[in-house]
Amino acid sequence: MPLSVIDVGSNEEENVKRWAKALKGGGAKLQVFNKIYSGKRRLWLAKTIAESSGGQLSQKRVTEAGKQLVGHGLIRQRPEYPVAYEKIDEVHHRKRQILALASNNAKRAALATKREPKLTVKVIAKHPSHKSGRAILLTLEEIDQFAKVRRIRGVQAMTPLPEATFKAGLQKLFGDTGEYKDWGGEHDDYFTNKLKIRGRRHAAAFTLKGPGVGVRLMMPGKWGKNGNQIQRLLLAPADVFVLQFEGQIHEDSIEQLKKLTEHRAYQERRTLYYGYFDGDDCSRLRRAYPHHFSNIRARLRKSA
Repeated sequence: MPLSVIDVGSNEEENVKRWAKALKGGGAKLQVFNKIYSGKRRLWLAKTIAESSGGQLSQKRVTEAGKQLVGHGLIRQRPEYPVAYEKIDEVHHRKRQILALASNNAKRAALATKREPKLTVKVIAKHPSHKSGRAILLTLEEIDQFAKVRRIRGVQAMTPLPEATFKAGLQKLFGDTGEYKDWGGEHDDYFTNKLKIRGRRHAAAFTLKGPGVGVRLMMPGKWGKNGNQIQRLLLAPADVFVLQFEGQIHEDSIEQLKKLTEHRAYQERRTLYYGYFDGDDCSRLRRAYPHHFSNIRARLRKSA
């Protein structure tokens, strides 16, 4: 049977990977980094680093490299003159790992982070004919309730709707009459068992983001307060998982959704679907069904 492991990593691993990438290729940055993090001395003058390089680095080259290291968060620079640099405890603690990853592209690529989770699947099957599961990308046009979208040509930018308004529009399209209130322990923002694909009903879980999130590009860390909303979405009792944001959804978010869906599909040995509706998709949906996404609050008050 399939055995799978998903490693989502942490913010620490993300920092280590970023630091290692900044030092790859060696050069003056690596020389200055190694000098600052050698021995017990905490503060190094740029002049001292240049003098100890045996003529390999001028003081100007040291300060140029130092500026880059400061920008990458690898060292601190003392504000007063003369120019001096200071160790950072977290970097010092992970120094060996950073240097090992800096010199090895394969190890660096294999390190799991929140933005780049790694999925490992090992299959030990006595019956090779058994289904191993698969994850299929679902587009807006493939959902039966959104059929009118197929007639919409071109993209027309629209003012983003609040999350509650967009959710109410989805409810209307799927014919849901229940109440879907947000609460702290939820896996998703909207759940329905009425989504249809080629006439067949599916249980679907949606994570919705309105303009209140305050960004134009949705990175993985922006999905939820702790950056784990995509992971929580995949815990819902559904077979369709969708991200929605009336802006641009970064490819790292899409990749994370894809890998987590693949992971669950392999575990459960069945077919699952994943999709994402960005600003262009949402605009087309709203243009195809204007009545469902306009004056929703007024209609809800009237029906109440």
